Amino acid sequence: MKNRSRLNAQQAQQEQQQASQETRPSPLEFGSVDDLLRHDALHTPVPPGIAERLQKTLGPGRTSGSSWWRRFFQS
Repeated sequence: MKNRSRLNAQQAQQEQQQASQETRPSPLEFGSVDDLLRHDALHTPVPPGIAERLQKTLGPGRTSGSSWWRRFFQS
């Protein structure tokens, strides 16, 4: 009788472990470091303080300037 209750307890524990393993997300694999960084950028929110400072640095009219190579050759 004791063996059966132990066996039932072990089976219940194994079932519980299997259920918890199934709910865990599988690890992600990336083909390159760039893919990893893109994924991270999409899923990581920018803190409000940093976003505000970045907007101040860029200024209101500086959304996209000329290319770096044009600025380099114009100087």
